[in-house]
Amino acid sequence: MKGYLIFIFIMAVTYFTAEYTRKKGFDNLIVKRYCDNNMIFPGEEFKIVTQIENKKWFPISFLNMQEEYPSKVERVGYNRHVVSNETNYYISSYSILWYERIKRYHTSVIRERGVYYIRNIIITIGDVFGFSSLSENREDPLEIVVYPNFVPMKKLVFQNNSIQGDVIVRRWIFKDTLYVRGIREYNVEDRMKDIHWNSSLRANRLMVKEYDYTSEREIEFIINVQCGRPYWSSIDNKSVERSIKVVMSLASGTIDEGIPTGVMTNAQIISYSGSSPSEIIPGINNFKSILELGARIYKTPRVELYEYLMDKGKSFKQNAIYVLVTSYLDKESIDVLKKLVIAGFTIKIIDTSKDLSLPRIDHIEKIDYKGEVKS
Repeated sequence: MKGYLIFIFIMAVTYFTAEYTRKKGFDNLIVKRYCDNNMIFPGEEFKIVTQIENKKWFPISFLNMQEEYPSKVERVGYNRHVVSNETNYYISSYSILWYERIKRYHTSVIRERGVYYIRNIIITIGDVFGFSSLSENREDPLEIVVYPNFVPMKKLVFQNNSIQGDVIVRRWIFKDTLYVRGIREYNVEDRMKDIHWNSSLRANRLMVKEYDYTSEREIEFIINVQCGRPYWSSIDNKSVERSIKVVMSLASGTIDEGIPTGVMTNAQIISYSGSSPSEIIPGINNFKSILELGARIYKTPRVELYEYLMDKGKSFKQNAIYVLVTSYLDKESIDVLKKLVIAGFTIKIIDTSKDLSLPRIDHIEKIDYKGEVKS
């Protein structure tokens, strides 16, 4: 009888210990994640750090974490459980002593431009004897921004005669002929009418007048993501990605040349806080901000192109060149562009459509994007 009572006592203690450790397992348990770098380029490896801290007097013998990841976020060297085309789960298990903190570093990679959120964690804690478990769902948002890829401006090829990006930009940013800064040696890109004949005779080689700006010129790129009608459902991912890459590549080059450069778009912007801008004002130290905008551009527009042009056209400046990079133009947008030209603004169009079939508009230069120079 005495042995039976001892057995009952041991079982009761075991049961209550198991229940206590299971139910109290989440008390003073801190789980958080962060990145060593949450601003990356496609294919660049980064580390997601998971930190677990048990701030109580008894250990957690079994802790299982099931982390929900977007399918395009890959953890290198880990098996994933595929739930859908959009979501994967990564499962890991831990054992934590009392008042212990552990960290795990997970090397990860993302291969496409965009903004990615790692949110949900399902944490399961088992009792000290492994009899039962309890699960809790926690949301710990982690934002990762993947910049667009870009190439040197000179590698972009336009038109049928293979004009490259740097030549296009030099043609846009014309110098003011009212202010001659000095004389320099002629090169093949100079105009014959700029030759300074007296200096050429003295130097026994062709010399040209070097002009300077009397007012600062700016470039503003407009990325249009509308690809048809209705605007919210006519989506062409490849055209949008081409437009973004062209703008990032040109903006990198113009900023390197010291030309104040800005970018604006009619796209929806991905942002957890909802405060990310859809326009970067012209500057020469703002390329990181332009890259971030390029990353946050979503494939669907928030407004039709013609409405966007009408609204933004109210604040256009005479000393700026506005370059619309688009794969689509409708009659309404063309009408607005014509009005802007009549009002004295300088407009250029870069056609990024698959068949380069956008219509030409009087007094607006249309440039066909042909691709990149092969390495």
